[in-house]
Amino acid sequence: MKQRTIKVLPMMLGAIFLAAFPVFGNPQGSKMSVKGEVVDLWCYSQEGAHGPAHRQCGMTCARLGNPIGIVDAEGNIYVAMGAKDHQPGRALLLDKMSQTVTVTGTLVEKGGLKLLYISTVK
Repeated sequence: MKQRTIKVLPMMLGAIFLAAFPVFGNPQGSKMSVKGEVVDLWCYSQEGAHGPAHRQCGMTCARLGNPIGIVDAEGNIYVAMGAKDHQPGRALLLDKMSQTVTVTGTLVEKGGLKLLYISTVK
């Protein structure tokens, strides 16, 4: 009986451990491509700051944790999210700050927010 308990106990603990963490899937939304400028959302939303003159400030703000977004030609703002392993958007776009990029990913809209889970950056 002790031998059986010793063999089963680790499996049970492993199952409990795995059940405690939700399984994260892919974001549910529409696939799309967006072309626009990469901005740090703090300065852009407060001051409209963007463009090459704002590149260093934008990179500093993003490194400190402020979110990054993409502003398209129509003025739509997409919050950049990583599609792979819950990667933050800044990991994908920090070096592209103030540049025009084309990204593809999954758009999720909720409560007025446009979240773009990015799978590729060009």
